[in-house]
Amino acid sequence: MNPAPGDGDVTRLLHAAADGEPAAMDQVVQDLYQALHHLAAAQLGRERNDPMLSATVLINEAWLKLFAGEALPPLENRGHLLGLAAHAMRQVLIDHARRRMSAKRPQDQDRMQLTEVADSLGAEVEPDLLEGALDRLAALDPRQARIVDMRFFAGLTGEQIAAATGLSTATVQREWRMARAWLRRELAVD
Repeated sequence: MNPAPGDGDVTRLLHAAADGEPAAMDQVVQDLYQALHHLAAAQLGRERNDPMLSATVLINEAWLKLFAGEALPPLENRGHLLGLAAHAMRQVLIDHARRRMSAKRPQDQDRMQLTEVADSLGAEVEPDLLEGALDRLAALDPRQARIVDMRFFAGLTGEQIAAATGLSTATVQREWRMARAWLRRELAVD
């Protein structure tokens, strides 16, 4: 995999694309797709044994949610773009879990078992409960919700989130701890 461009490179390309340079957006899209595919493969490799949801399927479905449909808002920088992509991945993963749960006899393995969710919250989480809690968190604190999306669903580390958002690593870690505690309480996970 080619190294991902730095935040400054992506920001420059996004501004060039906004100025009507189609090749710039093509480069951003190509770089983002490769970076997200790598993250999804690593995330799914640690967490799931689900032949129906590969990294390619996850990224392609997230890609469609992100780029096929409503026009994207003006993209500010790499962090903004990663945040939108992480949110799209979240929607795909939760929709996938819901489809599996709608089977006639859902199994325990149909619950959300993302490593970060399970490790952070201490138990398996029903997809609808998680989605509702994340939506409430977004209404209360959009920055914390963005950090949770990037951590849970894109598999970014605190340092990667800090670099993508322009926050300090300490701020990301503090917001992460607060969001995780809030989610634990909200989901009543022991």
